Amino acid sequence: MTIARFSPFELLLLKSRHQADTAALLLLAWVLANRGPIGEPERSRLAELTGGFRHGHALAPILEIAATQDLGAIQLAAEVLQKEVHGDQAAPFLRLAIVLAGEDGKPSMANQHVLRFLADLLGVAPGEFAPLYAAVTGKTFAAADDPSRSGYWQAKEHRRRQREQASQQQDSQHDSRHRAEHERHTGEQGQSRQGRYRQEQHRQREQGARQGAAPGDRTRRALAVLGLEPGASRGEIRRAYRRLAQTHHPDRFFNAGEAVMASASQRFQRIRRAYDYLMQVS
Repeated sequence: MTIARFSPFELLLLKSRHQADTAALLLLAWVLANRGPIGEPERSRLAELTGGFRHGHALAPILEIAATQDLGAIQLAAEVLQKEVHGDQAAPFLRLAIVLAGEDGKPSMANQHVLRFLADLLGVAPGEFAPLYAAVTGKTFAAADDPSRSGYWQAKEHRRRQREQASQQQDSQHDSRHRAEHERHTGEQGQSRQGRYRQEQHRQREQGARQGAAPGDRTRRALAVLGLEPGASRGEIRRAYRRLAQTHHPDRFFNAGEAVMASASQRFQRIRRAYDYLMQVS
């Protein structure tokens, strides 16, 4: 003997206290699902609008069925509602559907078709539905575009290309501004380094002039800069200079930032001046 298997929505209908209200509830949840993901605000709003329904079961299973877009369940709900709702009874249900479809703005294209389907299902002609929609929303119910038209996709592709062109223009303008800013910043850095270098040279010249009366002291200081003892030979001076120059040359610190590079440049200049002086006097 074959055991009949019922779908989740069929089981809800079998247990429902009022099958028409259960069917209406699923169709309203379907409208919500066509707006986007159903979160707690949407769940609460649906519960508020359908508080007077007499179905007698939980809202969660209805929302789960609507979220999966179960067309078999939606078709069954439509058939049940069509049998039970006639004439003036259609308007209250359609008002609820209109509220849920357009509460966050203009109804989605899917919900525009859903609203027309529900109106036609309950025998409400377009000429009757339009004023009902306007009375609920204060807006005109615009005709939904038809994706089956070739013109629909041509217009959609045209809008996509326009967005891409606008995005490319913005990227190009941003790149141009970035290059100009980089060039300006690089120029300012170069001028700043040159200024510091000239200031350091001037300071060292003044210091050398003040110390010119004591050549012995200057020689000892120059040797100390190179890490040498008094009496070092010219060969020792050259070897010490090459070793220190390799360690402290500013080019080694190019990626370390401007401050580190400036400090290395000052150290290197002291080493170079000490070497030049010692090679002159030795």
